[in-house]
Amino acid sequence: MKHLGMIILLGAGLVLAGSGRAQDSLTPIADGWKMADVGHKPGDDSDRLVTIEKMIPEVDLIYRPSESNTAGSIQAEFPALKGCKPMSYNSGFDFGDPPADRAAEVRKQIHEAFGDFAKTCPVNPNAEPTLMAGFTEAFAAVDKLMTDHPNVYPPEPAEDAK
Repeated sequence: MKHLGMIILLGAGLVLAGSGRAQDSLTPIADGWKMADVGHKPGDDSDRLVTIEKMIPEVDLIYRPSESNTAGSIQAEFPALKGCKPMSYNSGFDFGDPPADRAAEVRKQIHEAFGDFAKTCPVNPNAEPTLMAGFTEAFAAVDKLMTDHPNVYPPEPAEDAK
């Protein structure tokens, strides 16, 4: 699964966060949700990646806000269970202008992922509620992080600096 490779890659540079904003941190939030904030460099968030994720036997899900927190994406990996074929589900979406209830939009996208998987494989009826346990707290934490510490980029070089 693509996500497992990312976990290994992220694990190489993680420092657990204490208080305040840690540069590369993986923080447990609630009910198995974890938040990662990696790639930050002072004055340059070009390589920053912020995510919340949760893994249960039926699905491995990652939510990633956009750099400006005005959009997001989900990646869901449904493993091969009980003879079913595995499925990858990726969805990118805008929150609109004015922004809609962002958490509700992410919930809708996750529900659609489960619906798509259920078309080809029986889904445990408790899987989606189990996955979504703690989502309110996890989404609030990532949303607060992106609001309190938006991405910062170095200034563009002046045109006449050549």
